Amino acid sequence: MSIDLAKIHSVIFSGGGSRCLWQAGFWQVLKKTGRFEPTIIGSTSAGTTMACMLLAGKTGEALSYFKEETSKNKKNAYFSNIFNSKPVFPHYRIYRQAIMEVFDEQALKRLRTGPEIRVMIARPPRWLGARSGSFIGIALYSIEKLIKYPVHPTFGIKFGYRPLVVRVSECKTVEDLADLLLQASCTPPFVPVLYRGGRPALDGGLIDNVPVSLADESAGMNLVLLSRQYPTEILPIVPNRLYVQPSRPVSISKWDYTSPEGLQEAYDFGLDDGEKFLKNSSVKADRIRTA
Repeated sequence: MSIDLAKIHSVIFSGGGSRCLWQAGFWQVLKKTGRFEPTIIGSTSAGTTMACMLLAGKTGEALSYFKEETSKNKKNAYFSNIFNSKPVFPHYRIYRQAIMEVFDEQALKRLRTGPEIRVMIARPPRWLGARSGSFIGIALYSIEKLIKYPVHPTFGIKFGYRPLVVRVSECKTVEDLADLLLQASCTPPFVPVLYRGGRPALDGGLIDNVPVSLADESAGMNLVLLSRQYPTEILPIVPNRLYVQPSRPVSISKWDYTSPEGLQEAYDFGLDDGEKFLKNSSVKADRIRTA
């Protein structure tokens, strides 16, 4: 198969928490070819943070910061905090603090003037409360993955969950960006229930963790960056859509905030798979430039 990177118009970043660093490494390799200039980015959950990190030119800084913070965090759950006012799960604090520390006004300017980043957030049915909507949405997603293991789940939509699409260019401040990235990753109890426009805003993965509906497939090829490994035979075959996935399972779990080594390994794994992709796919590309 021969792939012309210059014809890739849209890129989809799936969710997957810490595993999404594989996507960042993979993207960096393609970017160095000088031929990879997508126009539309579709994303949800942690894939949105990866997309923003990459397009703002903050990859190295963000990875270093997150590794430093996770090296100081010893547990993913502090159950003794049930008896005091401190949070049981440290994820929200670390996640938001990382965004606020790494992104700045210059980064926001790059995000506004670069490729359009479309973000999927899930809205629960109006007849559900915020917490019940979170619980039922996560349950539906988990049950469908257990029964069918689809690339694109459908239970959430059938039950009444609806997508809200927000563009990163709408963010006027770093605080706005942090709000959006956390809303797109809102998966209680790791992240508390969040609201946008007065209504619950949940992880878009409750609708589709691989939000291909955000792409503009009529304008060119759509590259889909997964964060987990699926059986090859269940990957959809769609004209002008190419799914790429890790060549083996990414070792770090999506909500593991205790392993800086695991974060680096996921990123390095993406670099390695990206190099193999270029080599094995006979990609038409300019000479790969060094960083």
